Amino acid sequence: CLPVTYADTFRAFEQAVSEYDPEAAISFGVYGSKLDSPSFRESKGVTDLPATLFIETIARNRDGAPKPDNAGVTRVGEEIVPGAPPELPATFPAMAMQRSLREAGFEAELSEDAGSYLCNHVFYRASHDYRERFPYGFVHVPPVDTMGGKLSLKQLANAMAILANTFVRHLGS
Repeated sequence: CLPVTYADTFRAFEQAVSEYDPEAAISFGVYGSKLDSPSFRESKGVTDLPATLFIETIARNRDGAPKPDNAGVTRVGEEIVPGAPPELPATFPAMAMQRSLREAGFEAELSEDAGSYLCNHVFYRASHDYRERFPYGFVHVPPVDTMGGKLSLKQLANAMAILANTFVRHLGS
């Protein structure tokens, strides 16, 4: 569980890497978008939040969300790692993960935009700092049913297990 602050989220990720020394890693975040807004859903005739898992394929070197983090910090138009490449690809088997989820009956899409808030922030920092050490990627998951979503916590946990198992099967391939 990562803190929802620019100052601490990647620090917590680094601490977990130091503690567990992973051979691979996936970060998960609950997606926030216009679809999270009941007024937007009503204006588009969408009554429920989607149940889609978005497998992120590109991390961007920019923070840009107008909303503040939990410490009240807003970052708009700032590079995450000054002078680093503008984009970094995920290094996990995104297409295989999407296929595995779909075969299990889940809605899954590949995405080239992890947003501009903390999800993209940790995705980029981890992709940049650990690129040579282990394969890594980020998946946006929908809110569970207790948060207004369609999937139960058990269903979401099953989807996450499918992602992890697919990733492990592709290590070393």
